[in-house]
Amino acid sequence: MPENFLDDKDKRVLELDMRRKIYEIVRKYAGCHFREIQRKSRLPLGSVRYHLDYLERNRLIKSQKEGNNLRYYPRDFKPYNTSLMGLLRQEKIRQIILFILLNKNCNQEQVSTYVRLSPSTTSWHLKKLEEAKILNSVKSGRIKSYVLLINERELVSILITYKESFLDELVDNAIKMWE
Repeated sequence: MPENFLDDKDKRVLELDMRRKIYEIVRKYAGCHFREIQRKSRLPLGSVRYHLDYLERNRLIKSQKEGNNLRYYPRDFKPYNTSLMGLLRQEKIRQIILFILLNKNCNQEQVSTYVRLSPSTTSWHLKKLEEAKILNSVKSGRIKSYVLLINERELVSILITYKESFLDELVDNAIKMWE
């Protein structure tokens, strides 16, 4: 939420530099989990936990439990996109969704080849996406084809809005090691 949309109470909550830093990380990297926020902020674990709780109590951010992770979102993030964003934060699942977006009615073998995963692992991810109602399978004989159930424009909008946060940090970390 841009600065000019914050009311006086919100501005008071964000007066502290550490808290503002954590808030900005949650805004920029919607759907990130606690350890990711801690790594990006470079603040002690206890401080991050305290400020996340404080921001949530004051309704500037919200959290959602997803498996073993608690993911954080800005308060204006659309509730129906939270599970999608949590999935997009996982690199291989993001690759699968993007492949299906660009290759309508593709089958598991094509997806598996593209993401370079074993067929069983790909099948597991596809089943997870079906259960989350992100995609659907259509069986034709012995072959299943996959199509997206979610609004493609909404998906592309999320990807564009948060594209910077989807950059692979593995590459960034490797570059930092060489410097």
